[in-house]
Amino acid sequence: MRTQYRVVFINDESLEEVASYRLTIQKLYVAFSTLFVVIVGLTICLLLLTPLKYYIPGYGSNKTHLQMVKLKQNVDSLTDLVTAQQLYESNMRNVINGNNSNKRDTTMLNIKEAEKEQMKSIVPLQDIKKK
Repeated sequence: MRTQYRVVFINDESLEEVASYRLTIQKLYVAFSTLFVVIVGLTICLLLLTPLKYYIPGYGSNKTHLQMVKLKQNVDSLTDLVTAQQLYESNMRNVINGNNSNKRDTTMLNIKEAEKEQMKSIVPLQDIKKK
């Protein structure tokens, strides 16, 4: 870690020494670690202090989140309306084409029996007076 190394930069044309540095592995490690921390710090500052932060997934203002929730509710309610409209349209097509599976024929209805059933559900006047 503390063994000294010399890094020399020489000009190829004149063989003149341009720069010379004495380095150890420890100094090189400290230099690269410092450079890494500075680059990470600058990147974080760039993202947090500029409008670039809005491009980070999941980061956004509360206002946009509320708008997204309202839009999602609108889409859900519109989906329900479209489903109901499609069901209505399908039923109307079946009725027009005569493919109605719920065939309720009111011509065969016995009116006297229907009136008796309705009268059973009505509370008699005498019971109401007693109460």
